[in-house]
Amino acid sequence: MKNRKNKLSFFIKIYIYIRALLDKRTPLIPKITGIVIIAYIILPFDIIPDAIPVFGWLDDAAVTAIGLFIISRMIPAEILAEYREKVKK
Repeated sequence: MKNRKNKLSFFIKIYIYIRALLDKRTPLIPKITGIVIIAYIILPFDIIPDAIPVFGWLDDAAVTAIGLFIISRMIPAEILAEYREKVKK
């Protein structure tokens, strides 16, 4: 039960960040950072190729986690709080 709640909260956080990044009030730098992270995950060039079974995916996960951390610090707190409230309703 706890594991399912953690997965759900992860996807809710991703949804909140996406909505905040699409907001007009969000500065340009976090938006560009989000695009770069998505491009890194989707495009075929990586630091470690995905052909190497586990390590190839770990760099994608690390870039995603670090990128989300950076983006969460760059988006204004008022915008994140607004979207968190909308999700709670």
